[in-house]
Amino acid sequence: MRFIIGVDCDGQACVVGEPGLAMNDSTDYAFARRQATREADAAARALFDCGAEQVIVWDNHGGGANLEFDQLDARCEIALGAGFGRRWPGLTEAFDAVVMIGYHAMEGTPRGVLAHTYSPPAYRWIRVNGQEVGEVALDAVVAGAFGVPLIFVASDEAGCEEARRMMPWIETVATKRGRGRHCAFSKHPQRAADEIGAGVRRAVERLGEMQPLRFDPPVELQIRYKRVHQAMKARILRTGWRFAGAMTLRRTLEDFREWRC
Repeated sequence: MRFIIGVDCDGQACVVGEPGLAMNDSTDYAFARRQATREADAAARALFDCGAEQVIVWDNHGGGANLEFDQLDARCEIALGAGFGRRWPGLTEAFDAVVMIGYHAMEGTPRGVLAHTYSPPAYRWIRVNGQEVGEVALDAVVAGAFGVPLIFVASDEAGCEEARRMMPWIETVATKRGRGRHCAFSKHPQRAADEIGAGVRRAVERLGEMQPLRFDPPVELQIRYKRVHQAMKARILRTGWRFAGAMTLRRTLEDFREWRC
């Protein structure tokens, strides 16, 4: 079996960031890196325990160089850095499933810890065929375009609820209960990692029940920016996108593998 683990750095246990600062600039970032590594490692070890022959750990937070890579299980391959050109680098139809660690709820989610959609300072919302969606669904649909299901999500409570609304069949582990953008009641970091390992094992045991998430083509995407100049710049840089208002761009996709955040 072959798997990819996508790892963000916002949804881990005991990670809440710092008001007014990006995660990478906050006093929480050093711990976020360690905990992201701990949780990703727990997921990878669980996959190997279930018989995986290949596990790729994809660092997808910011510039893609956040994890303490030498602390991951040595059997892992690691996809890191910026410039891959699409989500889930290396993914093909030959993979069995994908896993998400450290993901978060979409922008504007009440009590969602560090809730945002790809770019906290830029995106107000992203809609697919009129439905507002977050990173969990968008990344799951990219995998689904390859026929590969998302089987497990670790996030805060709000992120897990968002994931199950779109994919009620998946396994989830909530690492913390948000009470605001920068505050939460969290599980102990090691307890969260242990639960993630157990949750991934359950997900693999239920692999036959999992379904790739897909949107019926053609898919109309809309991105609402927070400022006019952001939308104007994106219109220049994003091929195939058109204005749908002063701060909104839209595009129609036939194949969701074309999605670029």
